[in-house]
Amino acid sequence: MITKSIGLIAALSSLILAACGGGGGNTAATGSTGSTGSGAPPTDATDYSVVAHWVCRPEKDTVCTTGLDAEVQNAGGSTAAQPFTPNANPAIDCFYVYPTVSAQQTQFADLTEDPIIDAVTREQAGRLSSKCRVFAPIYRQVTNFGLNHGGVEGAGANDPPFVDVLAAWTYYLQHDNKGRGVVILGHSQGTILLQRLMAENIDGTANQALLVSAFLAGNPSLAVPMGGVVGGTFAHIPVCTTAGQTGCVYAWGSYLAGDTSAPPIFGAARGDGFVSACANPAAFGSAIGQLKFYYAGPNPPAWLEAIGQATGECQTDSNGAHIFVVTVLPGPFAAQVTNALKGAEVAPGWGVHPLDISLVLGNMLDVLDAEIATWQAQH
Repeated sequence: MITKSIGLIAALSSLILAACGGGGGNTAATGSTGSTGSGAPPTDATDYSVVAHWVCRPEKDTVCTTGLDAEVQNAGGSTAAQPFTPNANPAIDCFYVYPTVSAQQTQFADLTEDPIIDAVTREQAGRLSSKCRVFAPIYRQVTNFGLNHGGVEGAGANDPPFVDVLAAWTYYLQHDNKGRGVVILGHSQGTILLQRLMAENIDGTANQALLVSAFLAGNPSLAVPMGGVVGGTFAHIPVCTTAGQTGCVYAWGSYLAGDTSAPPIFGAARGDGFVSACANPAAFGSAIGQLKFYYAGPNPPAWLEAIGQATGECQTDSNGAHIFVVTVLPGPFAAQVTNALKGAEVAPGWGVHPLDISLVLGNMLDVLDAEIATWQAQH
């Protein structure tokens, strides 16, 4: 990773992470390795041989395989039931790191599996279990409390969130991977940590050969040369340019069309000769893509999928930010979709950050189908 990219991400982290995720009550510490309960920065890595230190993995997958039935809302007004079935024998794996969700009153979260962790993991990564085995570690993230009291997700060697994500990844490689292809997926704080993991431990190493793709949603900045796809944040991992391409990365930050509330924080303009990448699974380059947007519905169904009711396009704004611009189309469900999107506009410059993954989740599933076909043909 280039030095200026590290500096940009570190500078933005405290602001970015404060608005990610949601609520959730403070719960008791588990007493697991690394839980301090005091907010003092721990430096020892969590033991990921303990199954309880994962939200999802093959022997503990309920969060990622249940509660995912949906109703499809088609642009013309028709609806259809969409029961969810996980894949019993998927060809690849997915490694997911959730965004800032902890409401614990310490700088760093302990390893308690708070309900909000389950809820966000199910929402963002659960559907991927129809394509891959999902590995989602619980980690000692910077909490909302910590961010509001001067904490940041830093770049130090003993940074607890990164120490844990690296430990979980290392455990997965040593004990679970066995040469399988893997998709890397994160959002916000999760994306910041995974981008660093990829730059320091995957890019240009033997492990890069395992990379099916990466989805780094809600990204402050993934640096690429102007007009290029590789050579900034990553020296060897390119930005994805076709649906069936493997070994590449998607990065995006989502904004409603017409949002001029403040300069964008995600996909931000840079001043170092590089630009922020915008590569979204719904549309490549500057093409306009039809979104397959999952959002919360009544219970039941808990989820709705809006198909063909919004579009997304990577655009460069007047400040030089490279963002994914979302436009709601006229139709029977337009008001409902608009309300869901407007409810996600948390602050000026943030866009619809909480929905970065949900907006294109159906598109991601289509991309995974194409990537899996390529991966199986090559291996």
